[in-house]
Amino acid sequence: MSLKPSNKTIRALNLLYEKNTAPKEIQRDPVELVHRYTKPREIEIAGLISALLAYGQIGLFKKVIHRILNLSEGRLFEYVLHFSPDRERPRFRGIYYRFNTEDDLFALIVLIRRVIQQYGSIGDCFLKHYTPTDPDIGPALSGFVRSLKTLLPKPISPGLKYLFPSPDSGSACKRFNLFLRWMVRPKDGIDFGIWETIPPSKLIMPLDTHIIRISQYLHLTTRKTADWKMAQEVTAFLKQCDPKDPLKYDFALCHLGISGACPTQIDLKKCNQCLLKNICFRKPAI
Repeated sequence: MSLKPSNKTIRALNLLYEKNTAPKEIQRDPVELVHRYTKPREIEIAGLISALLAYGQIGLFKKVIHRILNLSEGRLFEYVLHFSPDRERPRFRGIYYRFNTEDDLFALIVLIRRVIQQYGSIGDCFLKHYTPTDPDIGPALSGFVRSLKTLLPKPISPGLKYLFPSPDSGSACKRFNLFLRWMVRPKDGIDFGIWETIPPSKLIMPLDTHIIRISQYLHLTTRKTADWKMAQEVTAFLKQCDPKDPLKYDFALCHLGISGACPTQIDLKKCNQCLLKNICFRKPAI
């Protein structure tokens, strides 16, 4: 059974959402790079690359994403559609990030080219697996990941495998859920709303480190393990606050952590300024 938000909790979360300063905070978010693009097929490509590499320190992974996107010289869809492995492989020298080698990042672009060649677009590939009667986006995401894995260049390295988790294995799939939020939620200066077939109510919360700990502070979840079930539980809580658009709270909650407004160590001055202070169960009491 889902945890039940109080009226006070709903009011506080809605106030946080309404006070969200997206234009300022977007500079500290990987979605900033996706906002370079206005054409849906390019938004999808930039979004998938940016979301899949959004792990670790934002300042580091954004530099890598920036280098990859710049290879297209402003023509991202055409670059990927006509991607020549022989011509482009040397241009990936020195482009790597943590678990992902040059070969992994090169293979990611090869994969996206294959998706476009087979399905027409990333969105069309995803929608092949979407069924409106599914309770959430999980089954469609599982099918999407299976399709991507069949198109990955072989052999699949550990770094590439890391980029393609699935709900089937119990993973929280934070980066894929972030990508889906960008594509599905209505256009609001953060998200793009280009996949209109899927209602935002089907989305599942992207569980990054900030959302996990803040969700625990606010008792949005009782679970300790950051897995698919925790993501579902947090989403179910927020769906009671807004049944049609539960992930509208994600950006504001996440950036409480990213901005330092909600630090990992208690800071009474910051806590007393927080819009969520009256619904926070973090101890010591403020």
